[in-house]
Amino acid sequence: MSNDSRTQVNWFGMATRSISDEEVGLIKTMLDREMKNRDIQFFFNRPDRPVNSGRITQIRQGTYGANVAKAPAAALDAFLTSQKTTPLTPASPPQPLQRRDELAAMFEQATSGWRLVGGETERIECKREIDVKKLTPIVRAIAAMANNCGGTILLGVEDKSSRVVGLADDSFTKMDLVKLTNAVKAHLQPTPTFSKGVFNVGGHEIGFVDVEAHPDKPVIVYRQGDRLEDGAILFRYPAESANIKFGDLRTLLDDRDARRLRALAMATRRIAEIGPENAAVLSTLDGSVSVGDRPLVVDKDLLDRVNLIREGHFDEINGGPALKILGEITSTDATAASASGRRVITDEDVLRNFLDQEVVFAPIEYLRFAATATNRDWLPIFYFAGQAGLTGGELSGLIGTFETPKTKHRAEMVERAQGSRSAYAKPTGSPAACLKTILSGAYSPPADVKVAEHVAMALRGLPQHGAPPQTSMLALLKSALDVLVKAERWTAMSNVYRAAARLDEIYCNTSA
Repeated sequence: MSNDSRTQVNWFGMATRSISDEEVGLIKTMLDREMKNRDIQFFFNRPDRPVNSGRITQIRQGTYGANVAKAPAAALDAFLTSQKTTPLTPASPPQPLQRRDELAAMFEQATSGWRLVGGETERIECKREIDVKKLTPIVRAIAAMANNCGGTILLGVEDKSSRVVGLADDSFTKMDLVKLTNAVKAHLQPTPTFSKGVFNVGGHEIGFVDVEAHPDKPVIVYRQGDRLEDGAILFRYPAESANIKFGDLRTLLDDRDARRLRALAMATRRIAEIGPENAAVLSTLDGSVSVGDRPLVVDKDLLDRVNLIREGHFDEINGGPALKILGEITSTDATAASASGRRVITDEDVLRNFLDQEVVFAPIEYLRFAATATNRDWLPIFYFAGQAGLTGGELSGLIGTFETPKTKHRAEMVERAQGSRSAYAKPTGSPAACLKTILSGAYSPPADVKVAEHVAMALRGLPQHGAPPQTSMLALLKSALDVLVKAERWTAMSNVYRAAARLDEIYCNTSA
């Protein structure tokens, strides 16, 4: 592995870094101050080297730049003071070579030509062609991905066969991102965040649109268009963008309500600390400030600047004009919350809490999520049932009482609780050889993506009797997960989740 901190990280995990050690140290200290990802991006994004939110999340999790020390607080203060207060953001920032390489590595050459490995997923949508004069199909896909976990739209790839056909002309390449942004704003509220670019596979140009999950879902269609119905909430399912189903909508709205309740609770606690008579409420909609029953008004010009501050992180810069609000501004980003205390649950929460063997705040809610809200077939359940003090019979009975339109999925969960359905899957080929090595005790943590995938597939076939110690198997799967996340190999996640479910039923099902 190279020690050059400015080289790239490719899809296969041949890891080096494009961000300098000094920058990583500054980002770590920013994260300690609970700055949000998008606010940190402001200081490090450059036209020749964009820094995406996922990279900052990897630094937060310790999977990127783990050996770099945090910058001293004084160094960060000096850095923030030296920065300009107005970002220079190009209309369509160029994509880094790293991202193009990552996307190109998702394809393989077959006898019929190049094809996308794994086909469409909940994070990948393919379209054979694009008409830049009719962008509503792309708008529809953007809305669906923004309402789930984000993803990538590939243009010039057939959706059924996953075969590469390439872009018919250079109209997408030449299209300004502003045009797509205007099309999105004309139909969707709130507006999702996305970027565009082009890469080459086997001599074919393929366009792509990267979409971020919206932080304040749902994104709603507010103006009619081709396959865009007024009031519709679109959601990305595996290989399909469709109107959201009831269970997913309920989870999405519960998530939003929980975020707002956290923010309200924090505001209420702060008001109680300083006293209602000393607190003021600023409306960034009309500029009014209420101090008790005495209204004040902020100048419109200043209010417009407050709106900009509201969308990012506010820091008082020496020599810069500022609206100073007495009180504490604290991040309520879900990633800053303790995993063991979360009430809004995600697939990743279930997986990470299980692998880390954390004591969670509400284990029954984890079971409810696994039976009613997830789109995944396999999640750990027995570990959380144990925390709730449930026997096998009690677990299956409880799951049967959960209300959900996903009745088939709930029935499968009941079968798992009763022991008639298992996550076991017999490995073949390289994963089978990997399992043999694991059982012999001669294994080591995976060093690259391919080995990490083999580990996940091997652990799906771990035998009920004679399995290695639980702690070592959890650590092995976690190390494979970290490698796959670092390489953004999302197509391999289904094997990781099923492997976790297999470990769960081996080590945590007391009735087995």
